Amino acid sequence: MEILTPKDRVALWRAAVDAQGAQREALIHAIAKDVVESLGALDLHADEYAQLTVESLKTLDDAGLFARDSLRRGLETLHEAGGGVDLLAGEVAALLREAAGVESLGVERRIRAVEMASEWREHVLGRPRPEPAYISVGDLSARYGVSTQAVYKWLQKGRIEGTRGPGGSWRIPAAQFEQDARPSTRRERLDELARHLIAVQEDAELPSEEELGAEMRAQA
Repeated sequence: MEILTPKDRVALWRAAVDAQGAQREALIHAIAKDVVESLGALDLHADEYAQLTVESLKTLDDAGLFARDSLRRGLETLHEAGGGVDLLAGEVAALLREAAGVESLGVERRIRAVEMASEWREHVLGRPRPEPAYISVGDLSARYGVSTQAVYKWLQKGRIEGTRGPGGSWRIPAAQFEQDARPSTRRERLDELARHLIAVQEDAELPSEEELGAEMRAQA
């Protein structure tokens, strides 16, 4: 399959957002297939990509999150220098974490949404960076389990250091986060708590990550 241009990929996404029924599902599968063809930088087997990508996009659609502009942005910038792959993966992870709080999905799919969010984050965090001294917006999104839009706000408000590269993408010095030691253990524990709460409380609203973090500290 020929990889789509950013313009064509966004056009396909818009068509899927506007479509209904079987046509919508077919378009979502087409987007997933293009994403799988595009994400070779994450070093996954094609079958693993395909299953995770299709299931992730269908979950976001059923949760009412597929039409989010942040997802469009991730698809549009997939091949940009400075972390396009990370950007999409980080945003999908954040949206899946949000989907885990959508009661209409049911308990099993909400738990699975948390699991898929963890998979996407690990794909980002586990691969070598092209520039070890810098991290991407997507990498930071995956580290802390937040949306890419949240990271952009941190940059714009000066809460974290970063400079614009020649192509307009952000270059974020990694050294400022060395004390955090990439909090993957904390993220795993937060996800474990989220899955547990969904399983035992079923229809109850999923607490925010701040509330989950407070509960985790109380259990320490």
